[in-house]
Amino acid sequence: MSPAPSPLHRRTFTLAFLGSLCMLGLVLWPFWNQIFLAFFLASILHPFYLRLSSRVRPWLASGLICALIALGVFVPLFSLITAIVAEIPPVIQLAIRNDLLAVLQQQLQDSPLLSRVGAVLAEFGIHPDLGDLQGLISRSLSALGLFVYRQASALAADVMRFVFQSGILIMTLFVLLVEFRRLGAFLLALSPLPDEHNRLLVGRFSPIAGAILVGNTLSGLIQGVLGGTFFVAMGFISPVLWGVVMGVLAFLPILGVGLVLLPTALILLIKGQIWQTVVTCGFYLFLTVFIEYMFKPKFVGSQAQLPPLLVLLSILGGLSLFGIMGIVYGPLAVSAFLTLADM
Repeated sequence: MSPAPSPLHRRTFTLAFLGSLCMLGLVLWPFWNQIFLAFFLASILHPFYLRLSSRVRPWLASGLICALIALGVFVPLFSLITAIVAEIPPVIQLAIRNDLLAVLQQQLQDSPLLSRVGAVLAEFGIHPDLGDLQGLISRSLSALGLFVYRQASALAADVMRFVFQSGILIMTLFVLLVEFRRLGAFLLALSPLPDEHNRLLVGRFSPIAGAILVGNTLSGLIQGVLGGTFFVAMGFISPVLWGVVMGVLAFLPILGVGLVLLPTALILLIKGQIWQTVVTCGFYLFLTVFIEYMFKPKFVGSQAQLPPLLVLLSILGGLSLFGIMGIVYGPLAVSAFLTLADM
């Protein structure tokens, strides 16, 4: 029997272990999003991997799943980014050629709506300075357009980084699918909780992860496709660009696609195109009521066993803390708390 380690040896080992753990965290920190997403996807796809690996070799089953993800998700997404990049130069040329701000100010000056509002107010002895109002609206719309342009340009500039991060994600997922059981058993062995509590946590997180991933992705895809189709039907420029913008904004609760559709309706109203304004507002109301307040909360909330209001608040809080990945992290954090509170 080996002698028991001395207190000095235990303290030395503890310090060395904590130091190596900190170094490992620093090394892996730049890729923590990709690692978390790989775990996220592996927990959802592992049952499918088990069925597939019963017929072919494990590494081949994992490779087929990763290839399907790359072909079904990343290749179309890369093509979509390429289409966005192709639509940005015409928008810039239109703005430069026509002096977009001057055209917008002229539209405001010629707006029959503002003229009627000024005439009605004049009957009550109110003579507003419409020039200040026109300037405010012009500056606001210009700031919004500049923000969207900068975000689209940043997206185009980050194509190579997107390809690199996607490659890291696919490689990590490939390894995790093969080693999922072994790695899971290792992590559970490190947990100080009893085995039944560990099983409860894992059993609760898996359906939540699937519900959040599928629910939010489907709602964003539906709203992006419908938004781009709506822009095509209305004859607006750059429908692919604005469809993608709306698909991304659809992940944001409450406003979401309204950040695009409401300014569009305001521009149409100022130009005196009343029926187009009504149609745009009706389309925004349809997307908001049907998808944001019926489909997404019911789908995510019921599958994740979370109340819709709590889902909404957790997504908003997650977005404020973690950015776009807060859509995933927020509900998972709430679910972890509720699961531990039930123990």
